[in-house]
Amino acid sequence: MTGVLAGFFIVWSMIGVGWVVGRTGVLGPHARYVLNRSTFFIASPALVLVGLLGSEVREVLSLPMAVAGISGLATGGILILVVALFTKRRGADLVVTAISGSVVNGANMGFPIALYVLGDISHALPVIMFQQAVYTPLYLFVLHRVTEDEAPGSAGVLRSIVANPTIIASAVGLVLVLAGVNIPDVALEPVRSFANMAIPAMLLAYGLSLYGSRPLAKDDGYRGLIALASGSKLLAMPVIALGVGLLLGMRGTALFEVVVMAALPTAQNVYVAAARYRASENLARDTVLITTIGTVLVLLLISAVLGV
Repeated sequence: MTGVLAGFFIVWSMIGVGWVVGRTGVLGPHARYVLNRSTFFIASPALVLVGLLGSEVREVLSLPMAVAGISGLATGGILILVVALFTKRRGADLVVTAISGSVVNGANMGFPIALYVLGDISHALPVIMFQQAVYTPLYLFVLHRVTEDEAPGSAGVLRSIVANPTIIASAVGLVLVLAGVNIPDVALEPVRSFANMAIPAMLLAYGLSLYGSRPLAKDDGYRGLIALASGSKLLAMPVIALGVGLLLGMRGTALFEVVVMAALPTAQNVYVAAARYRASENLARDTVLITTIGTVLVLLLISAVLGV
């Protein structure tokens, strides 16, 4: 539990600096935009590439990835059933509720938590690989189908997936590792430098986004769905991951690691997708914020229960 507290102290300290920067405006009005795009297009892909080159493929494409996939898809499927059976919400509301409660923030929060709580960024890679290779294309396709009258065509969706720099970095890293290619240190050093920039920039950008945020400031009809998605993300998905991990024979530290990754907050990419398709944006935005705050307590509970 001490490690979790220490890790979150570091994470929230950096987020706090971002909030102060946003409040004072010392980086100007476009700071969040620049930081987000810098991490998305440069630093985060570099971090994924460095992480893959320093890992064994079997460690990435192994039980943790299976747990991430099963727990994510199961949680999303359960949410679809609950919303469809017990509410009259359909279309975009149903889809955004499902992904808000099942897509984890594997990059912006996953990397920092993996580094500062679990001690190695490689623990975030299986989650990122599953979501970038499987879940993101799936939910973007579904969102397109339910909003096709006002959204870009399928070709546009495909281009946005293929052009995702993290997906490109993942593919390049896997090819290099599988081929046994050794990259000279001098060639990797610039990539490592950009990778080192990723986590602080991610946390600063998130802190900037918190300034002025007011979740649930008014009842726009989404409060029930926000509560359902947030509860599923923070409680149901870690419990499902725990059960799947136990069934797959995982114990001790290995089990703790996959449950921690499942307890990560809702990915900011969910809000980005909702905004792009003009679909239930407030639902996605408020779920991201609530789960990001609530993750602290959930991870402390997981640490206490699993005794790590």
